[in-house]
Amino acid sequence: MRRSVLPLAGAVWFLGCPAPLPVPTDGGIDGGLDVGAACSPRPAFTENVASCTALGTDYQPRVAMSAMDTWPACISDSNVFTPINANISTVARITAFEEVARLLWTDDVSPSAQAFVDARVQYALDQGLDSRVQRREDVHYPAAPMPCSTAGVPEQYPDRCAGPTKILPVLNDAFAKGSLGDSPRVNAARVEASLLWFLYLSALSEVMSCTQRPQDCDSCWAYYAGATPREMPLGLARRVRELGPATHDRAYDATLAVRCWRNLDNETGVAMDTARRDLAREQLDRALLRGVALIVRQKVTEVPCSTGSVQSARLAFLNTLAPWLDRAARERNPALADQLATNLQTTTAASLDVAGTLSALDTLFACP
Repeated sequence: MRRSVLPLAGAVWFLGCPAPLPVPTDGGIDGGLDVGAACSPRPAFTENVASCTALGTDYQPRVAMSAMDTWPACISDSNVFTPINANISTVARITAFEEVARLLWTDDVSPSAQAFVDARVQYALDQGLDSRVQRREDVHYPAAPMPCSTAGVPEQYPDRCAGPTKILPVLNDAFAKGSLGDSPRVNAARVEASLLWFLYLSALSEVMSCTQRPQDCDSCWAYYAGATPREMPLGLARRVRELGPATHDRAYDATLAVRCWRNLDNETGVAMDTARRDLAREQLDRALLRGVALIVRQKVTEVPCSTGSVQSARLAFLNTLAPWLDRAARERNPALADQLATNLQTTTAASLDVAGTLSALDTLFACP
């Protein structure tokens, strides 16, 4: 397996040898000191999806235990995810993600150089986040002839091999700069955006690999919600639920759809009903995209009322996610996708059209 390269300055830390902490430098993408304030209070958002209706093909376990939809009776009708394999290795990765979040961005406190070192340790745990980022595929694109972990394949198929070609370079760069005290809030925001997108891609990727490996359906659930009950999610699901409870419920329904499909489709062997698998994946993708859009939306609303490096961090988050969100936006409305891309890639608060950006997001990703 291809491994990512640790920052040279941090290599000795992971060999267990003592080393002095890096000397912090000035931060912020504008070159200013790492000072700034978050919005107080933060802009509030109340989700309203009253005009949204489920598709006729959607699995709906919260409606009469799925009795009103077109899906046959299955193990998910109880509205509880029943793992295929009780040992879900992905849970440890979500635990590591939450620890990285605590160290780098949860409280809007400017993280220290040591915090980046500690976060990098969590990220690089054996069989952890780093190992999966290096091989993560974007299943929206045609499959490569060999796995993306194969040498030379990512360079030939950069869209499919999104983990090693698009996400990994940003993470390595952000961790390296943050560990040297360079623009800590900005680089924490880049880590945040990259890992959230990784979780989005991972949940969908595991649906596809579950065709051959039944236990990967458990990992789909875990990459979204940390293998937790609906009301107590972790990871990406926790962030989605905070902003859009209805969107979270629809995404959680979709993970149950994935489990339902596999329960109906040769649960102990290779699946054959790829049509039903794709219905579950499409239901999940729709809800997850809206969830990511809600997170982006919140960051946009916080740009005008934050200051200094906090404002720079909000912009850095948007700049990082903008090119990855573009595919889905462009499939839905190319003109609005152009408008959204222009705004999300701006590097100054003054040039950000907040109202226009929110309108584009709300139109492109209106329903879960």
